[in-house]
Amino acid sequence: MGHQFTVCMVVTRNDAAEHFNVALLSLVCQSMKPSEVLIVDNGGLTDRHYEIIANIGDELSIRLLRIAHLSSVGQARNIALHAARYQVIAVADPDDINEPDRFIKLIPELNDSVRMVGAWVREFSREKNDRGIVRRVPCEFVDIIRYSRFRSPVNNPTICYFKNDALSVGGYNTSLHFGEDYDLVTRFIRNGKIIRNIPIVMVNFRIGDAKKLYKKRGGLFLLKQEINLHRRFLENRYISLLDFFMIVTIKILVRLLPCWLFNVFYFKVLRKHE
Repeated sequence: MGHQFTVCMVVTRNDAAEHFNVALLSLVCQSMKPSEVLIVDNGGLTDRHYEIIANIGDELSIRLLRIAHLSSVGQARNIALHAARYQVIAVADPDDINEPDRFIKLIPELNDSVRMVGAWVREFSREKNDRGIVRRVPCEFVDIIRYSRFRSPVNNPTICYFKNDALSVGGYNTSLHFGEDYDLVTRFIRNGKIIRNIPIVMVNFRIGDAKKLYKKRGGLFLLKQEINLHRRFLENRYISLLDFFMIVTIKILVRLLPCWLFNVFYFKVLRKHE
């Protein structure tokens, strides 16, 4: 297969321009350059963002799509999915730092059998050189299936997949305000599309300080969205009723912890140092 591919990036109003700059530079430094970088403006591009894009110049083939009104991330990702010019799509987040060999290592793994590929991420707070915690996900498909009943079996900012496969399973669910990537992965699995992960850190994932982390991963709003997502999995018979009650119980206990205790749990229990 050829190695023409689209990088899809959704920028929201919470994405800082300087983080966006670092993210784009990490694409410039790729040993395998993307054929296009499709940036969807979901209300996030400021004058500073446009200045950064202009400074990149011809280093990347950037195409901008502006959404007329603010949409969910799922809607924005779906717009990018349909608009991508190439059959291979790589997801990138506007505040993460890609390792320079991400694409050259991941994209050749896609073939007639493997339809989506991902990798591990290293979480960091402010600077890439912060001591990071690695989010490891299972590599083999049988383990990915088992893991996916309880948590997303991929690190979304690392995934690459075939556009036609994503469209054939319905694309991103535009009604979801959380977990649209997780939902897409489960539909790949339900339709027999093989996924694998490479046991290498390919993206440095920005989580921010303790308060920002809690805002992203804790609280009542996120809990409601997670319950809604897993209720959907239950209705689709992807998980059992027992799975559902076990998952919801754990989510309630974790997401409603106070900020300081949530962070202790997150770093000391949920994640392990490499």
